[in-house]
Amino acid sequence: MNGMFRQLVLRAIYFLGLGLPLALLSAERPGAAQSLEEKSRVLQRNLMERHMLDGLYVSIVPAEAPGDKWLHTVDQPGNVIHAGVWTGRYLAGVGYQYAVTHDPAVRRHGGEILHGLRVLQEVTGKPGLLARGYVKGHGPVEGFERGGDSREWRQGQGTYSDYRFYSDVSVDNFNAVLYGYAIYYDLAADAAQKATVAEDVDRLMTHLLDNHYRIIDLDGEVTQYGHVGIDPDPSRDEYYLKTYARTLARYSVTPGWRPALRASLMALPDLLIAHHITGKQRYLDEYRKVATRFRDHPDPARDRGPFSLERVARVNHSSEGQAYEALFNLMRYERDPGLGSRYREWLMDLWEMNWMEGNSLFAYMTLVLTGQDAALPHRAEALQLANETLRLYPAGRVMRPVMNSLRSDLERNPFADRMGQKQAAKPVPINERPLDNEYAWKGNPYQMDGWLKPAITALEFSCDDPQVAWFSDAEGRIYMTRDGMKSWDDRSAGLMGARVSNIAPSETRTFVLYAGTDRGLALTRDGGLSWHSVAGEAAPAFRKPDFGAWQKGGGFELRIDSLNRLLRRTGEGDGEPAMAGWRIPRATSVFITPRGAIAAGPGGAYASGDGKTWNELRLWREYETGAADFLHAYWMGRYYHYIQ
Repeated sequence: MNGMFRQLVLRAIYFLGLGLPLALLSAERPGAAQSLEEKSRVLQRNLMERHMLDGLYVSIVPAEAPGDKWLHTVDQPGNVIHAGVWTGRYLAGVGYQYAVTHDPAVRRHGGEILHGLRVLQEVTGKPGLLARGYVKGHGPVEGFERGGDSREWRQGQGTYSDYRFYSDVSVDNFNAVLYGYAIYYDLAADAAQKATVAEDVDRLMTHLLDNHYRIIDLDGEVTQYGHVGIDPDPSRDEYYLKTYARTLARYSVTPGWRPALRASLMALPDLLIAHHITGKQRYLDEYRKVATRFRDHPDPARDRGPFSLERVARVNHSSEGQAYEALFNLMRYERDPGLGSRYREWLMDLWEMNWMEGNSLFAYMTLVLTGQDAALPHRAEALQLANETLRLYPAGRVMRPVMNSLRSDLERNPFADRMGQKQAAKPVPINERPLDNEYAWKGNPYQMDGWLKPAITALEFSCDDPQVAWFSDAEGRIYMTRDGMKSWDDRSAGLMGARVSNIAPSETRTFVLYAGTDRGLALTRDGGLSWHSVAGEAAPAFRKPDFGAWQKGGGFELRIDSLNRLLRRTGEGDGEPAMAGWRIPRATSVFITPRGAIAAGPGGAYASGDGKTWNELRLWREYETGAADFLHAYWMGRYYHYIQ
């Protein structure tokens, strides 16, 4: 078992105060093999302890020390604005887990998740309207509403008035919840849970159909991405002609309004799921209306042609994940051979660009939907890659800087991705690529760089307390420490959006500090808790370090050369690189301070007493993501016997 995994195991024990199964404890022996089952246990314990809020899966939380309890309140940052999506998909994974293990504890956990998904409806106070996520408490939410504004945060209603939720739910949230309901209902739910699922699905779909296939928010308007398919009622055609005027080619090949059936891909499975779970004829009738009206309309042209690196660069992996999710239940429930054949064509479109990526979830879905079809291209190779991805899936989930673009062993794609980012020519193994922000299966497996730290623009210590210091970074934010750099607090809120470029502390007062900003000079007398403009005053003497010039430390000198290498020397000469232990061997700033040398680059910040031996500093808050993606794919693979 590697060191990182061992630490995570010990942390899980510390968190839960529970013993682990003998099989897992025996794997603690040096050199013992780590199985996927062992990995799943540890990752799920971490998820349940640190990422669950009353049944809601909060995908990203701060990476705190072992033993620290995370309460998920408005005062603690955590990303809940996509919680509905990942909770729905995690519920599907729990459904597969129960189908494999038949463990009553797994079914109870499924019940907790069903409760969380119900709260997503109840908290809005509007039947059938989901929230995107929620936290506990009152007041502006840390990381979202503080120092800014968000019209989508609202206070909960009724029983859930002590929750704060995020609205503006989109089609991906809606569909993921329906997807999870369908899998769990079929594989794990007991009678009471099935009744809960049926009630909640009925409310969601009633809202959708009563509003012409649209999600209508609390303000009475359709949410930003709230169109779930196309209403087949011809009286609505004029509405769609106006709504999609700029992107009509995405929906209709010929002039006028002749939308392709594929334009309703997100709605079709929802209708079949609702009929399957509730038994209500209304949903099957609606499904047939959509299929009947649009099935003969031609699909818009896809990005076809010979496989090329340029095509790879254009793939939207997040959208492909949503399409796979929709097709999975659509094809499971469809009984019409003609429509089934049409849906298979859509599946093969996805498979052409995904089979080689080692995406475990997409591969398993494709194999399930195509059965034992020996004609499926690359079937064996894709399964091998999918299983290898799970074996390589990192047990450490802290999102730290990765800069694979520096590697000579990775061939680079000459075409950037849709966001202008560098890409590899071949999929990067999952343990070497940057962690996806929330869900690995929707991430770009060709991505080379990620989570890079901003450059430090200034670093200053208080005049009389060496435990107090400030730094500003290239994002224009300012941070303060009061415990000798063990922890740092963001002091930017009081600047009302002004971007800091430099700082200068008072020579006589501990917590007096000037900041040069893009809106003029600012002053704080309390270390950054509050700021006021002093634009009319004379600016203090801001230091303007030349990081390319030699800076003298205690018996050594440091500078950064034109290749962004940190060099060290003890006498005359050019010096030698001194970056042993750096996460990424690139430097952007170096300071000689009362606490020794501090240098930083895209991989983070480091401190040294001799300029040679470096220890990493945690200047910026770090976050970890849970492993709902691994658990979803792992238990699906177990259920269908793709993993032995």
